[in-house]
Amino acid sequence: MSRRPHMVFTATTAFPIGNTLSSISYPKNLMEQFSRFMNQYFLLIACLQLWSLITPVNPASTWGPLIFIFAVSATKEAWDDYNRYLSDKTANEKQVWIVRKGIKQHIQAQDICVGNLVWLRENDEVPCDLVLIGTSDPQGLCYVETAALDGEIDLKTRVIPSACTGIDFELLHKIKGVIECPNPDKDIRRLDANLRLFPPFIDNDVCPLTIKNTILQSCYLRNTEWACGVAVYTGNETKLGMSRGIPEPKLTAMDAMIDKLTGAIFVFQIVVVIVLGIAGNVWKDTEARKQWYVLYPDNDPWYELLVIPLRFELLCSIMIPISIKVSLDLVKSLYAKFIDWDREMIDRRNRYPIPCDKHSNKICCISGNFYGNEAGDASKDKRLLNAISSGSPDVVRFLTVMAICNTVIPVRSKTGDIVYKAQSQDEDALVHAAAKLNMVLTNKNGNILELRFNTLAIQYEVLETLEFTSDRKRMSVVVRDCQNGKIMLLSKGADEAILPCASA
Repeated sequence: MSRRPHMVFTATTAFPIGNTLSSISYPKNLMEQFSRFMNQYFLLIACLQLWSLITPVNPASTWGPLIFIFAVSATKEAWDDYNRYLSDKTANEKQVWIVRKGIKQHIQAQDICVGNLVWLRENDEVPCDLVLIGTSDPQGLCYVETAALDGEIDLKTRVIPSACTGIDFELLHKIKGVIECPNPDKDIRRLDANLRLFPPFIDNDVCPLTIKNTILQSCYLRNTEWACGVAVYTGNETKLGMSRGIPEPKLTAMDAMIDKLTGAIFVFQIVVVIVLGIAGNVWKDTEARKQWYVLYPDNDPWYELLVIPLRFELLCSIMIPISIKVSLDLVKSLYAKFIDWDREMIDRRNRYPIPCDKHSNKICCISGNFYGNEAGDASKDKRLLNAISSGSPDVVRFLTVMAICNTVIPVRSKTGDIVYKAQSQDEDALVHAAAKLNMVLTNKNGNILELRFNTLAIQYEVLETLEFTSDRKRMSVVVRDCQNGKIMLLSKGADEAILPCASA
C-alpha cells in the first residue's frame, strides 16, 4: 500500500471543508426534471399542441402550467442550493482551536492544515479527520456521534493510541512525531496507519493506528469534556469528502408509482390511438371523401396518415391530466409544513424531538414470568422486588446482563453521584433501569467492572466485547466472574436475533 507521511507540525495545503453551489443551473435542473417519464409525457403533449392542424385547444393551456411547474421546481432547487452554500460557508468559517508551531490559536475551520493539533470541546463538530492523542477521560476514551457518516444515532467509542497513554495534558501541545497514513479513501470503517512519537515522549517506537483511534469529519464529540487530535486529512481528502459524489436525483415511492402508472396509461393510449387511427383513416378513404362538406384534398401530403392518430392522442391526453403534477407537488409541500407545524412532535422544553425516557422499564419477562405492564413500571412490581430481595438466580442474571452488557462508562460527579456516559439511549435506559432495581454499575477500571447488588459488591473482568452491528442485531460481552472464575457470554439485542439463540 502506498503511503505518504504527515509530519505532525508540518503544514501542507488547506482545503475548504464544505460543498459549493453546484446544481443551481437551470439546464441541469431541467435534465433532472425530464428524467421522469411523467414530465416527458407532458412535454410530448405540449409539443403536439403546437401543431395547429391537430390541436383543438390553445397550446397555452398546457404550456402555461408546464412552464410554471418547472420554474417553481427550478427556483426551489436553486433556493435549496443557496441554503447549502450558506451552510457550507458557516462551516468553513467556524472558529476552532489549533496548535501550530507550539502556539495555540483560533483559526477558521477551512484554514486547518495537515499536521495541526485540533482541540475540540463537548458537542463540537469535527472539522476534519483527526487521529486522537488525548481526551479528558483518564482512560483515553471519548464518544462521537457518527450519524452524518453512517446514519447510526448510537454513540461510538474512540480511544487514543497506546503510544499517547499517560501523556500529561500540559504536554499535549508540545508533542511531536510522524503519522504515516495511506492515500485518502472513502472507507469510514478502516484506517491502516502508523504513529511514531519523537523523544522525550517515546523512543521512536512504531504504534499502529486503526479507525478506533480517529474521529472523522462531521462527527460530533459527545459526553466528553474535551479531545485533542492531529489533522491527517482535510477538505476533499477526508473520508466524508471522498464519499461525496454527484448526487443522484431522488424519487419518492409515490413519484415512482405515479411514473409507472403514467407509463401503463400511455401504453394503453398508444393501443387506443393506433386502433382509432387506423379506423379513422379507413373511414376517411371510404366515406369522408364522398361527403362534400368535409373538403378533403385529392392529393394528401405524406404526413396525412398521422393527423387522425395524433388528434386522438390529444383527445386521450385527459387520461393523465397535468393537474396531477400540480396536486402532487402542492400536497408534498403542505405535508412537510404540517410536520413542521406539529407541536405534538416537539419537546416543549428544549424544542427538540422528544427523547426516550431513560428511566422507563414498563415490562420484562424473566424465565417465563412477566413483570409490570404496558401502562405501569416493572420496577414497582412487588413480585419482581420480592424476587430481587430473595436473590433469585434468574433475576440476578437478568439484571447483570442489563448492567454490564454494554459500553457504558460510570463517572462520579462532583456531588458523588454516578453519571453514566453511554453510546446510545437504549444502553443508558437499560443501565438506569438495572440501577433502579438495585443492580448498580458503580465503576469501570480498565477491564474490571464493579457492581453493587443490594449489599454485595460484585466484580467482572471483560475479556472481549462484540459491539452491536446492523448485521448481527445484537451485542455480546465475554466476562469472567472474579469471585469464582466462571466465564460467561452475555448478549442483548433484537428479538429476532436473540430468540433463535435462546434455549428452552
